[in-house]
Amino acid sequence: MTLTLLPWYTGIILAMAEFFGMHHIVTRVLLNKSTYTDSVQQSPYFAGIICGSMVWVAYCWVTRLVNQTQSHAFTHLSFALAMGLCAYNFFRSIMLDPGTCPKPTSDGELKTIIEDLASEGRLNGQTFCITCMARKPLRSKHCRTCDKCIARSDHHCPWIWNCVGSNNHRQFILFITTLVIGIILFDYLTYAFFSNISLSTSPSDISKSCPLPTELCAITASDPFLFSVAAWSTLQLSWTIVLLASQFWQIARQMTSLEVSNLGRYGFMGGRGGSSMSGQMGHRHQHRQAGASPDPDDGMALESPAPGHVHQHAGVCAGCGSSFLMNLLGLDRFTKGKATTGLARAGKTTNPFDLGLVGNCKDFWTAGRELGVEYDKLYDVPLEGFKEAKLRREREDDDDDHSSRKSIRKSLLMGLGLGRVGSSRTGYEPVSQA
Repeated sequence: MTLTLLPWYTGIILAMAEFFGMHHIVTRVLLNKSTYTDSVQQSPYFAGIICGSMVWVAYCWVTRLVNQTQSHAFTHLSFALAMGLCAYNFFRSIMLDPGTCPKPTSDGELKTIIEDLASEGRLNGQTFCITCMARKPLRSKHCRTCDKCIARSDHHCPWIWNCVGSNNHRQFILFITTLVIGIILFDYLTYAFFSNISLSTSPSDISKSCPLPTELCAITASDPFLFSVAAWSTLQLSWTIVLLASQFWQIARQMTSLEVSNLGRYGFMGGRGGSSMSGQMGHRHQHRQAGASPDPDDGMALESPAPGHVHQHAGVCAGCGSSFLMNLLGLDRFTKGKATTGLARAGKTTNPFDLGLVGNCKDFWTAGRELGVEYDKLYDVPLEGFKEAKLRREREDDDDDHSSRKSIRKSLLMGLGLGRVGSSRTGYEPVSQA
């Protein structure tokens, strides 16, 4: 609206001032935080930006594009479907539990877990979370923002105000996919809209100070609001396409963003075992690059406020917000630390969860059924591999069912109900650590 009422050279400056004023009110007044960046990731601030953007796109589509581009019926239908699926999966990604890992139900169970891990020499930050006081499944991570361990954790996404884990990763992928498709269709319909209307290129109708080419100046003068919404939507393609491509690649490789990051740092998908317990308590020195913030995916990072303290040495650009912006756009996985090393290693590393392209896609869509596991209860890798372990369990289940039916027939004939039936192993039973 500001760009509609004022010339571009004053409208842009005033629009930026309005945005900063809104951001200040949200962070300093409503959230009552001392910084402009760190606090907003713990609030629905960015989810509200996505929601508001979808509202303005829908408003422009209904009030302008539908009436002026009636010849593009199929494109309108496709956009309506993409818009509906995008909104639905966006709210589903927010509302669904990402896959909270179970905690011990009693002190006795907790004691047994600790004793078992200690006796096996595996009581460390990779297998036990001292914040949740619970055993950590493979591929899980404790999220300091959500304050819980997430099964098959990918990353914490401020745009959906939630973690992306085993239970909502599918909805997140559908949200990003339909978002990219919807933006492309919206841009196409916007182009068709401006192509169908008569644009005046007369100097009297175009601002003399417009720095854009004559055609673009005529477009901005004709409908600056639609042009601004289309430009804002197109800007989102710069990071959503990169995010979507990386997610598709990781799904095909049966990996998560956390595991790719761990490969770059430690050379292992699960991080550096045994080193994280010391990182969860005690005194630590950290020397970070200028402007860098604590890495939430770092296996050595504090999983919660704990006894001890941390020394941070900042440089000239400390507080400039560059790391925050990269994290916000999801591009930090390609720039921070040894992320590029992780991407290179991910293409050739040995992955015990890899079932091939088709099998990996099926396992992602079924949330572990192809592997035959429940990710919130996955603590070990079978010695024979997941595929053979699944086949073995299926054979044992068939044998148990056959034995059960045979015992029932025997008891009916003999009038006795004491036949011995083998126990059925319906859930995943770990065999050995990878």
